Amino acid sequence: MMVVSASLLVAATSCGEGEAGDDEKTASADSTKTDSTKVEEGVPVKVRPVELGCISDYVQHTSTIETEEVIDVYAQTNGLVREVLVEEGDEVTKGQVLVRLVDDELRLGAAEARVNHQKLANKFKRSEGLFERNLLSKEDFEEQKFTLEESKIRWERANVALAHASVRSPVSGVISERAVKLGDRISTTNKLFSLVDLKKLIAYVHVPGRDMRYITKGQRARLTTDFLAGEAFGGYILRISPVVDPRNGTFKVALAVDESADRLRPGMFITVNIVTATRSNAVLVPKRAIVHDDGFPHVFVVEDSVAIRKRLEVGFEDSDNLEVLSGTAKGDLIVVVGQNGLKDEAKVRVIEGEGLQIPAKPDSTDESNQAS
Repeated sequence: MMVVSASLLVAATSCGEGEAGDDEKTASADSTKTDSTKVEEGVPVKVRPVELGCISDYVQHTSTIETEEVIDVYAQTNGLVREVLVEEGDEVTKGQVLVRLVDDELRLGAAEARVNHQKLANKFKRSEGLFERNLLSKEDFEEQKFTLEESKIRWERANVALAHASVRSPVSGVISERAVKLGDRISTTNKLFSLVDLKKLIAYVHVPGRDMRYITKGQRARLTTDFLAGEAFGGYILRISPVVDPRNGTFKVALAVDESADRLRPGMFITVNIVTATRSNAVLVPKRAIVHDDGFPHVFVVEDSVAIRKRLEVGFEDSDNLEVLSGTAKGDLIVVVGQNGLKDEAKVRVIEGEGLQIPAKPDSTDESNQAS
């Protein structure tokens, strides 16, 4: 009996070990299966199709925004400033009153000249009747006529002097500088204001002689400034100096700024890209998709969930895109997010929407609580 019991115990122990071994194999197999699933999911990336579009080549220069005209405003008579009606930054129209001077004496002078002229006009009217009846000599009649004309001139001169007591804007524009204040005694040599026309902005660039073959009058340009990051403005070549600057061998080129660029202001530092050539149906790849390897540009093209690295031959480029001459074509899906560190022929998983966050699994603790 003791021998049988020992045999049974050994047999029971052997079965228990066998079951445990099977469980471990199953767990190991599940773990391998899970790991394999993770590998098949691949590296998460975002892609976009290669498109055709317009791209231009540029000659780049730097400059500052200026105004085509800066007008200084002066008074046309001497006097004491009674009222200043505008400030720097105010927009004014042609003929608008900017400053008023003390004009009491001028008003009296104009009134006196008017009364004197009217008195002589009435006297001359009576003299005309006498002259027609031959009761007044021709010499006396002509003398009164000249006196009347002189009085009219004096009246008009008095009115002009009175009008000059109101200093008016010679053109429409914006006040860029105010040099006068209330109570100042001014003369005709004192500058009162400076005016600029913000609708006629201009920029000057100095183009090297070797680049002049690309430059022609009327050519379009693209303007950008750090003051207005992310915005671009239009312009065109207004005129080209025919004279070479002997100091640096450059030509002075004036660019007119489009009137629609009303956010630009004189004094802003700008980057000028003069368009030298344009291609309308170019294969475009965004610069953010480019990966540089050994000094050459590459992109990753996704085919059947595999990222294939392709070297590019490029042509024109602008701030956002590269023109691709060979290496990829319209419709190819290229990686635009997640390409850094990606290896050739790596397995990838395309993520739609914003970001590359993989949704987390449901919390098993919450599920257990709900089941209980």
